[in-house]
Amino acid sequence: MKLTKIHLLDLAHTHTVDDSAMLVPLGIGYIKAYLVQEMGDQVEIKIFKHPEKALAAAAEDRPDIIGFANYVWNRQINLKIGSYLKSQLPDTLFVAGGPNIDIDEEGRVAFLKKFNFLDFLVTNSGEEPFKELVDWWRNDKGNTNTLPGNMVWLDGDSLKTTPERPAKKYVEGIPSPYLGGHLDEFLEMGMIPLFETNRGCPFQCTFCAWGMSAQNLVRQFDMETVFHEIDYVGKRSDAVYWIVCDANFGMLKRDVEIAKAIRAVKDRKGLPHKCHVWLAKNATDRNLEIGSILDDMVVPVMAVQSLSDKVLKNIKRGNISLDTYVSYQQKFHDMGADTYSDVIIPLPGETVQSHKEGIHRLFEMGVARIQNHNTWLLPGTEINTKETWEKFNFRTRRRLIHGDEGVYTAPSGEQIRVFEYEESLRQTSTMSEEDMFYLRKYHFLVDFCWSSNVYKPLLKFALDNGVSPNDVFDGLIDVKGIKDTNVHNRIVEFWGAFDAASHDEWFDTDDDIESYFEVEENFEKLINQEFEKLHILFSVIIFRDYKDDFDVAIRDAAKSLLPDEGTFIDDLMEMVTTSFPSLHSENTEQLVTPSDNFLAHEWVHLEGDSGYRGERILRFVEGNERKRAIKAILGSKGKTLSKVLNTSNLSIRELQLDIDPTYGMGREFKERLRL
Repeated sequence: MKLTKIHLLDLAHTHTVDDSAMLVPLGIGYIKAYLVQEMGDQVEIKIFKHPEKALAAAAEDRPDIIGFANYVWNRQINLKIGSYLKSQLPDTLFVAGGPNIDIDEEGRVAFLKKFNFLDFLVTNSGEEPFKELVDWWRNDKGNTNTLPGNMVWLDGDSLKTTPERPAKKYVEGIPSPYLGGHLDEFLEMGMIPLFETNRGCPFQCTFCAWGMSAQNLVRQFDMETVFHEIDYVGKRSDAVYWIVCDANFGMLKRDVEIAKAIRAVKDRKGLPHKCHVWLAKNATDRNLEIGSILDDMVVPVMAVQSLSDKVLKNIKRGNISLDTYVSYQQKFHDMGADTYSDVIIPLPGETVQSHKEGIHRLFEMGVARIQNHNTWLLPGTEINTKETWEKFNFRTRRRLIHGDEGVYTAPSGEQIRVFEYEESLRQTSTMSEEDMFYLRKYHFLVDFCWSSNVYKPLLKFALDNGVSPNDVFDGLIDVKGIKDTNVHNRIVEFWGAFDAASHDEWFDTDDDIESYFEVEENFEKLINQEFEKLHILFSVIIFRDYKDDFDVAIRDAAKSLLPDEGTFIDDLMEMVTTSFPSLHSENTEQLVTPSDNFLAHEWVHLEGDSGYRGERILRFVEGNERKRAIKAILGSKGKTLSKVLNTSNLSIRELQLDIDPTYGMGREFKERLRL
């Protein structure tokens, strides 16, 4: 029987990012590795990330089967590239798999009608059913009675399926795509390595699709294979960033040994600089041990999503107790590690008040970085069922996924123009869209002032004196208490621009957003990167145009709430504003002499019994990280700044000047205030 040519596509947009910002196509790597193991020289398999490489290879090879990795972030490029390829290759079998597939009949029919180039969907873990589909195509195509399990397709307007196979407790018989050399070309390109040491999640959070394909089991890969993969990638990859894809890293005892193996690569080679992991939701001492092992490589992520008991019940999520959470936060802090928590908004039953109360509790716990995310209603999740929509009065809208767009040229010369967009929840029975627009400003301030460290010492001082950072933020949003008329007007001007951008980014329907960017002028702006994530864009705008105004505004907001501490706040703000100068500042070094009253204040207490007797002076200097961040920001024209910063392991935090610990009272001061 003739050779069967198979192309597997995990497409990413290449217009605005280079290879180092892309993820290794691990999922289709597993598909290839399994097919090669089971079918040997009966098949020839090629895998692709780059759209134009996939288009060129399809024109040259005319493959028998083309498979697509289907995610929410590459939905549109799959649609456009797949539709074009089907027009060129009408006899080729087109298949898609991945998590972006509804579980209800209505959703599957709608998906297959829109993606009408597809012949089949493969559900859940795809290695075995896809291999069996290849066998069927080679030996019995056309006879749907002999199709393998886990298949979904349309027969006219009727949805057809084959039985689902039960998930196994262990991942058996699936070889490593790394050790088979199937991903070498992507490692050589500098793409970000992904590692999957287990599959699935035992929890049933209604907003999450992580455990669905594994039927809420955690299925482990062979431990020796995991060790060999880490060693293999460590020897071949110069990527500065790795990702472990497990849903609950630290849940299993063996995860400690996996962390040690990753750390050994860093100690031996100096790379990767960072490794992203999602720590187990039911935090244990293993999380602390893993944090200690990975040390500077990791920011411990302990997601809460919400701190409202009512909301947690609605989404079937059980967080650890707050006392336990606080304990683990403190232990991570004692290790010198920043901590990170995810929050999702709006969730069923959440209100503005309950959400802000939850964020306040995270401030009190000392969470270093608080990331607020919009709720995506992922296909197949319980939160995205008709019953949940009706019960909680859901309404969604669409907006761009920034940096995921491009114009891709096929060998025929035809240009394929495409951009990605998300559908996010904008209204529930307990939260209006106007509430969401208010929270957009509030979340921006949480990110800029707290998580990015720009004004964190001031906010921590307020918190320690009974004033919530939320009250300071309300003063900034309402521009209350700003005495300087010019500063007041400038902040009003800033929020006017922010509000306009916040409203303009949303569209009611798929047709609305697609029609808007079909207009040549709008699409050109998109391609030229004139649209950017608002929290990144407006953070840069502050540092470029409004930094002095925000310095005055937040100082006045804090002083209005703590009138007896006005002098100390003035002194503290001198340190805070010096540490984060504007982008226009040409000073790479600044000297500051703290006042006697400031040093004697009980919140600082660097005099008297502190034992400090040295020179009362601080030197702020520009470090390498600030230089890298400024270079990235100023050199980002034509690129997606948020992606450039993320994949370079940079953020707004890196715009901070360092306190020289060898000069004056630098060491003592830095340890006290952690500026």
